[in-house]
Amino acid sequence: MIHLTSECSGRRFAPPLIRHISVTRSRNRDHVTEVASVGDVQTFQFSGVNGMMAFVRAVVCAAGMVLALAISFLPGIAAHPPIAIVTRAVIGVVACMMWAIWRRRGQEVRTDGSRIMWCPRRDRRVTMSWSQVEGIRERALRRRLELVDGSRGHLPLSYDLADFARLLEIARRNTPRLRERHVLMSAFRPHPGVRWLYLAAALFSLALAAAAAVQGELFPIAVGLALSIVAVAAYGRTVRAIEVGPAGLVLAAPFRARHVAWRDVAGVALLHAKSEFGLLAGLYPTVRIQPRAGKPIDLGVIVEGTIPLFDAVEAAWRRAGTEPQ
Repeated sequence: MIHLTSECSGRRFAPPLIRHISVTRSRNRDHVTEVASVGDVQTFQFSGVNGMMAFVRAVVCAAGMVLALAISFLPGIAAHPPIAIVTRAVIGVVACMMWAIWRRRGQEVRTDGSRIMWCPRRDRRVTMSWSQVEGIRERALRRRLELVDGSRGHLPLSYDLADFARLLEIARRNTPRLRERHVLMSAFRPHPGVRWLYLAAALFSLALAAAAAVQGELFPIAVGLALSIVAVAAYGRTVRAIEVGPAGLVLAAPFRARHVAWRDVAGVALLHAKSEFGLLAGLYPTVRIQPRAGKPIDLGVIVEGTIPLFDAVEAAWRRAGTEPQ
């Protein structure tokens, strides 16, 4: 059961006796992170950089939406109702996404050894004990994780919180019952939306090339065919299924399958890394598999969840007895 109260105060959540106060800051090329810990309590907030970026995105998108909305009323566009309807629908979706980013800029999350608290506003908080967590859902498009309890209530954790990687590890460490289920899983699927976007791009490019061929224009034909080839190649490389077995990992793509033996794996890590998953942008929970030779393999945006995938992969890798001593 999730508990709701009308006050979000650190004094009510922190232990009665504060023995240690520390602030840790780190910087990388993607963002600035900041975590404050008070005793056993850790607080995660949006950094100033993320707040400013949310403001900049909101302003830029607002200007773009006004321009696009004005274009949709031009005589040539307005004469084609389907085009105008699609344009306005896209504008509405983008506006909702930008509003959601701006609205959650002041959120914070607090954790200790027994529970986690989400403060969407200063006058409201949502608390869930770690023992109540029955599952972890990923909402890639909404850029957040959701801790789910037995009553199907949920507590959201935004990917844009400072030092989300640390929060991800805290959530995983405090839910051992979930890990017991995760290590028994063997079949996983990356979100199919990434593959379908590539396929749709290929079909759209072919349609443009066909329209240009009807009009006898050579350059648009070449461009359309080139774009369709790139999109089909990207579709063919995108993993559609992951199989975790006792001997290794199988990554199945539409045109081929890659086998990664555990003896060839040097390490496995759960990261909050910059996305390389198709058209998604930003930082996402990622399972990174480091082969003993070659580039690392990043797997993320998993239907069953990135944390379950990491638990299953790490357990199988350790059972194989090939991890470095």
